[in-house]
Amino acid sequence: MRLASFVAVAIAAAQSAVGLGINCHGDTRCGIAYLSGGRLSHLGTVIKKIDDTRKYENGEDIACIEIDSLNFKGPFKSTLCAWIENYDDTVSGAAIKAAFQELLDHGCGICGAVPLLYAKGVDDVNKGELNVDLVDSLPDGCKANEPCSA
Repeated sequence: MRLASFVAVAIAAAQSAVGLGINCHGDTRCGIAYLSGGRLSHLGTVIKKIDDTRKYENGEDIACIEIDSLNFKGPFKSTLCAWIENYDDTVSGAAIKAAFQELLDHGCGICGAVPLLYAKGVDDVNKGELNVDLVDSLPDGCKANEPCSA
């Protein structure tokens, strides 16, 4: 019995060390925003507006939308944004559009992350990712439903 427990723990540790890969995980509020009508495809209409040649750096906000949400306290605005994480190089607008499409094709409803090198067979968000998640407020340099400025 102890050996089985040890093996289970070792497998779980190995999986977390490898990296999550493409996924539809996000803030706990993603479900509320989804049930309120927010969709990843809504952010996609803004992502399509970014310049293919524009370069984005690690941590840089790309685009955001506001979603009218509702919970037991009443109506509120949710802010869904896309940004780059865990990457040492710049990423072109064209590469961001391609990565975003991978997230849509994966079936994510509203939140998620996709490795920037996913199309090349690298399914590890620790080697660079496009992250789409809810944030507390609209970041500086961003307007709702428009690409963020540099």
